[in-house]
Amino acid sequence: MLHSLVESKLGELTVDGELVFKTVESATNLDSVIKGNRIVSDTAFVVPMTERGAPQEMNTYSFQQQFTVTVGVVIACRSINDRFGSDAIGRMESLKLHVRKHLLGWEPDNMEAVLFDQGRIVSFSATAAFWLEQYRSRYTFRG
Repeated sequence: MLHSLVESKLGELTVDGELVFKTVESATNLDSVIKGNRIVSDTAFVVPMTERGAPQEMNTYSFQQQFTVTVGVVIACRSINDRFGSDAIGRMESLKLHVRKHLLGWEPDNMEAVLFDQGRIVSFSATAAFWLEQYRSRYTFRG
């Protein structure tokens, strides 16, 4: 649920009228993003990470439980002819900042505000540097 909303939101991200990411896609895991992907432009991949239910449930005529959902946003920053990735560092910082400004505090339908958990470099290939940002939100499941 959250990953598809984040994917749509990132697809709308613009700076000075230009899309920040030419491509925004869903992915099942980090390996599928990194291996075999030839990055031709800065790209974002949205990966469902975890869902956790709160240990307590509430029963007021119907069952309800809070869930925390975590999604990963893998930012693939195009980098060619850059053995150590030094040229990609500045662009990566800019991309991270744009993503954070766009997602943090946003309240997707029927969910609490999106919060940042952590970010880290996950890989560097001949064509791109890959940075993973993890975001979370909560919602109440009612049954």
